[in-house]
Amino acid sequence: MEFTELADYHLPSGRVTEWTPSTEGDGECWAVDNRPLTYVHEHHVVRGVAYKGRDVDESSWLGGVFEVHERYDERALARTLRSWMLRHEALRTTVATGVDTTGAISMTRLTNAGCVLDMRPRVAGPIDASAIHDHLTGLFDSRISALRWPHCLVVSITEVEGAPHPDGFVLVFAADHSVMDAYSMLLSINEIQRLYAFELRGAEHQLPQIGSHIDFSVTDRLAGGCLTADHVAVRAWDRFLGVGAGAFPAFPLPVEAVGAPHVTDCDIADRPQAGTSSWLLSNETAAVVNAHCRRLGFTLQSAVLAALATTTRELTGLNTLRFTMPVHTRHESQYAESVGWYVGIIPVEIDITCAQSFADCMSAAAAAIAERKDLSRYPYPRVAELLENRAVPRFVVSYLDVRFVPGAHDWVRWRAHTLRSAAYSGDEVYFWISRTPEGLNISARYPATDVASTNVAAFIAGLGNQLAELTQEHRFHVSAPAPFSLTYSEDKFPA
Repeated sequence: MEFTELADYHLPSGRVTEWTPSTEGDGECWAVDNRPLTYVHEHHVVRGVAYKGRDVDESSWLGGVFEVHERYDERALARTLRSWMLRHEALRTTVATGVDTTGAISMTRLTNAGCVLDMRPRVAGPIDASAIHDHLTGLFDSRISALRWPHCLVVSITEVEGAPHPDGFVLVFAADHSVMDAYSMLLSINEIQRLYAFELRGAEHQLPQIGSHIDFSVTDRLAGGCLTADHVAVRAWDRFLGVGAGAFPAFPLPVEAVGAPHVTDCDIADRPQAGTSSWLLSNETAAVVNAHCRRLGFTLQSAVLAALATTTRELTGLNTLRFTMPVHTRHESQYAESVGWYVGIIPVEIDITCAQSFADCMSAAAAAIAERKDLSRYPYPRVAELLENRAVPRFVVSYLDVRFVPGAHDWVRWRAHTLRSAAYSGDEVYFWISRTPEGLNISARYPATDVASTNVAAFIAGLGNQLAELTQEHRFHVSAPAPFSLTYSEDKFPA
């Protein structure tokens, strides 16, 4: 399983059908919903309003692509997609924006009960493989937005020549980030596969009951509403950001040439980004490294974060690595398989100045996460509001163990792949590191400059070398017992 832009996935020629959720123009099926938006959803909408009318599209979507190895039945697929959207209330809600009497942006949540929800197919025609990426990317970029419903679109590719399963087809879905996170992408691949199999056979689906992200929004607002300037979470963020005079920490290597012309923050935000995806460890090698970690009471996540710190020291001489980390907020079981944006962020600072062994580095990494992980429960946009800080994260590291996500062991057979839209920033570097049934993968996005491309590649290569060396048990020499470690359940549950 990799996480890239759509252009990095081979799509076949075929008959393209675009599936759009519709309420047939029935405005009465939309009702004002007094449940609030999460703080991050609200911030996302404000950002979308700010981007309206600019040359750079505000679209920020996530999605997935996979093969379905069943015969194609248009009606069964329509029922499948409708059932999927009925299960997840987040896909049936939207926000109406306006301007209040003070000139501020007003937001009203509207939710569709689903009584007249339908999936409307539109055949775009046979499209050649050379043009299909541009067609789909253009469709998703132009129509998916935080500001208008539907926030999710689906495309099927049928009549695929030379397919290993001649009766099967390819499915691609994309949804605005306001209604979908990384875990939701993975869940949706398996859920759509299962729902289609049931619909094709006329059977009732056996999927468990789930909670609604809109209900979770109430919990999120309560958590944010209790914050004050003296709260421990606000003080922790203030100290973290204070190191950079209010700015988030940057990638430890340069992303712009020395002496490059100064640009405004607006220009930086509009710069296109490049991306890459590669495998750091095979599944077998990852298991060996993990076994060494377990013997010392650590997890592979601790080893990866420690290796990030030692790579930084090797390339820059710095003993402290600072970054922002996404952490899941699915703390209640009812949200475990619910589609929505269940992610907070935490500040991470790994100091290996006193480390005498790699085990010491793992201890420092595990302690850094353990110290800050609970901050994810407090929505950062509310923290930023209290701090009067408008800075955005610049170096973000995500670690996911997705081996236990439903359907994970079928991903290779399904050619499943998670997707992200194009990104624009002149200073952001994001690493998504995932332990999958195939091994340990790293996906990255970074500024599309020669300097950034060279330095990110060097960093990833160094990280890979550090991790490969961990297959040798002697690298784990312990100089002191580790006081902190992540539990197994925290390690395996993704953000």
